[in-house]
Amino acid sequence: MAKEIYVHSTDRSAASTRQEVKPEAEMIVQGDGSSSKESFSPLEPRLYVVRQGMRYPITDPRSFREAGFDPSAVEVIPDAELEKIPVASKLGLAPGEQIVLDLDLFLGAGHYMTTWGVLRKTASGAHIDATTRTRTRTITMFGGFHGGVNIVYSDAQDFPVGMSETQTFGVDGTWIGRSDRTDYWSQDLSQDWATRTTKMTIFEFWNPWSLQDTVRKLVDTVRPLVEIVQAVANIGGGSKSSN
Repeated sequence: MAKEIYVHSTDRSAASTRQEVKPEAEMIVQGDGSSSKESFSPLEPRLYVVRQGMRYPITDPRSFREAGFDPSAVEVIPDAELEKIPVASKLGLAPGEQIVLDLDLFLGAGHYMTTWGVLRKTASGAHIDATTRTRTRTITMFGGFHGGVNIVYSDAQDFPVGMSETQTFGVDGTWIGRSDRTDYWSQDLSQDWATRTTKMTIFEFWNPWSLQDTVRKLVDTVRPLVEIVQAVANIGGGSKSSN
């Protein structure tokens, strides 16, 4: 059995951790080629991070360097042993790769919110860029409201990596003042978050403070994404996740 190599990791999703791999530990492994008979495809990954009992491909040298992995930590193990470790989906976004998502939600009582988001991997991390915008509007004549939106970033196992700040936007009734507004907002993600993020989920609700409290509590305790989605639905909000 390969020894565990400790590298920096803030992954706390211990709920799905297998007993033989500690949640704070990662192994960087490569097969020894014993089953390939000296032939391999350059398009197939040969290097993996083993985290929480799953094997995540590292597809190119740039991704390896940008993730801050240490070449001296790579452990060569028999191909037969490597094949016993289940392959998870990719470790995170590749440089230049992006996730595009939108959520158009009816909040009740004539109130609406729509958010368009683009998460793009950069050389130093990732960025929710300027194309991210939220439109808040109401068709009621006298009843305005404040809507809230935030985004949760999650890994290949659907555990949260982190979340954005909750954005708050208010509108007035159509006979009172401004009833339709579009706001642009952005956020930079750290290299650690960007390396592990494979999905994002937009959450919206007519009560920003309740939305913030509900989502933040579950993200901080690293609850599965399905629980966060259900909790927001339980208070009357809505969500949408990327594939």
